[in-house]
Amino acid sequence: MNDTHMIDRRLLLKLAGSLAAASALGMGVSRVGDPAQPARTPADVALQPPGTYQFSGTVRLQAPRVEISGISNAHQIAWSPGALSTPVAKFTSFEHFTQPWQMPAIRVEGGQLESLQVVPLSFA
Repeated sequence: MNDTHMIDRRLLLKLAGSLAAASALGMGVSRVGDPAQPARTPADVALQPPGTYQFSGTVRLQAPRVEISGISNAHQIAWSPGALSTPVAKFTSFEHFTQPWQMPAIRVEGGQLESLQVVPLSFA
């Protein structure tokens, strides 16, 4: 076998191991995308362990009324266009899962989800 192939395989295995370790340690997952079509990330596909998680994100406000749903602590934001120099709002929700779970479909009406971070707080 060629040494070049061994180096590539080792690098691939190291990268895969690093990604698996980051996922197992509960590293935050950032998501950016169109609220009508939630972004797909490896966290969307892989099952996460049961437990309590903190969901934190930012939303770009585009309409006078913005609704964030798909999480236990749904948010409604009312604001006056032109009143904020940066029309961005932050939100936080605590979610508890008793079974292995996949990323919930978080929806934003009247705005755009700019980022989302999921941090494990405790495992059940």
